[in-house]
Amino acid sequence: MPIMLDYKLPFLKKRISFKALSIVMIAIYVLSLIPVLVLGFYDFPSADDFSMALQPHLTFVETGNFFSAVVAAFGKAYWIYNNYEGYFFSALLTCLCPAVFSEQLYFLVPFIIISMLTFGVCYFFNALFVRALKLDKHLTNVVSMTTLIMMIHFLKASGARAQGFYWWSGAVNYVFTFGMAFFWVGLLLRILYDEDKKACKRKLIWACIWAFPMGGANYLTALELAIISFLILFICVMNKFSKIGIEGLGEVGKKYVKLIWIPAVINLIGFGFSVTAPGIKIRSAETIGNSPVKAVLLSLYGTFNVIIDEMARWETLVVLLLLVPIFWKLAGGLKHRLRHPLIFIVFAYGMVSSNMTPAYYAVSNFDEGRLIVLAWMEFVFFAGLSVFYITAWIRGLFEDKIFSAAKETSKSDSFSCEASSAILVLFAVLIYGSALCVMPNPHYYTATSALYELASGNAARYKAENAERLKALKDPSVKTAVLKEYTDAPDMLFYKDITDPEFDDYWINGSMANYYNKDEIVIERIKHEE
Repeated sequence: MPIMLDYKLPFLKKRISFKALSIVMIAIYVLSLIPVLVLGFYDFPSADDFSMALQPHLTFVETGNFFSAVVAAFGKAYWIYNNYEGYFFSALLTCLCPAVFSEQLYFLVPFIIISMLTFGVCYFFNALFVRALKLDKHLTNVVSMTTLIMMIHFLKASGARAQGFYWWSGAVNYVFTFGMAFFWVGLLLRILYDEDKKACKRKLIWACIWAFPMGGANYLTALELAIISFLILFICVMNKFSKIGIEGLGEVGKKYVKLIWIPAVINLIGFGFSVTAPGIKIRSAETIGNSPVKAVLLSLYGTFNVIIDEMARWETLVVLLLLVPIFWKLAGGLKHRLRHPLIFIVFAYGMVSSNMTPAYYAVSNFDEGRLIVLAWMEFVFFAGLSVFYITAWIRGLFEDKIFSAAKETSKSDSFSCEASSAILVLFAVLIYGSALCVMPNPHYYTATSALYELASGNAARYKAENAERLKALKDPSVKTAVLKEYTDAPDMLFYKDITDPEFDDYWINGSMANYYNKDEIVIERIKHEE
């Protein structure tokens, strides 16, 4: 006979409030950034930092004038547009490396990059959940912090961390403009859903101002924004002919929905300038790409292979599960049901895949860390939105069929005892599992990797070795600078170094020599005992 057990699971007697959870998540995010940002004080420019920012740096050395260096950066970006790449806005930002003015300012790189990413993500989620959908602001903060933690700290590859947060030429080109893209889309939402007419007008102006530059961001981000701009135009046309309705618009929003096409068109014009740049033909002659159809197919496969299979780990799944009770409560404030989860998941998958298409089209691979970091962040973002959509859809079904008073109970500003218990259990699983993973591998998370490099002295040694190099590089009497090979450069900070003449990366030596006005720069290899 089957044995029937009668038992009750223990639950918390005290509920977790939305505000308390929001404060905890903000604190966790801020504390997790401390070692990441502190590590920036040991950072040093490399590779493209010396070539892309060469003219602005030489101008600043010659004149000592900040504005003259900025003008030189515009000139270099124009040269790049005509001779190398079409992403004119990203090129301009790359030319404005902090080291143009002083190597001592290079510590600002992670501060600038992470600040823009944080601002963009928070601005977008506030525009979507609070302004457009009128949902709880504290839960929205939880979603923003959780998304940022996954984007930054769950990033697996050390090379992606270095190129995404510490190497200016890669980080500002990709992660910084990615954060700006969130801000721009957030502006579009707030144009429609802000209730202040003057505020909507200001945001429309800002959206138009930034639309063109964002069309000239890195091709991964620019392509996604072009897709969004095209969808905006499609919705505007269908809305004009009453084929599609836009829910939740107030009187101000109904006026500005007729103008939202303007920044979309400007963005597409900027994207058009980018993809038809003269420099693209020159660059394409140096690379081996794929046909558009093959690039799309590789992107669809790459989403599984590169991101889901190789990068997503157990902690990502745990955090996405942790978001379920948060999204359940958040969705309680929805005034309209979400009805098409399958369509949204297909859309989300397509957007993540489109993030990879330019690289497969241009160079036939997706190997560089700066590409991987953007694909990972895009995956995290759309994975979170997909969980929200599915959770909201399921809640809508339950409210229709079971809970007649669900809307009334959703007004609570805290989780139920059961949901509070589930949140704490998932937090415990995350902490316990993380401890098991970090103890044998301190580089498991971005924050723990930064802590290890600081605590072990690797970062300090790297900084000291760069200080020794600078003595030779800054000495005007030295025309052939001999730089010692790094003892053991930290993976979090190091991208590429000077090398020997027989290697393909030898161009870095020439770029650094021009940057510091040397005839030649050579590397002195460390002699290892046999």
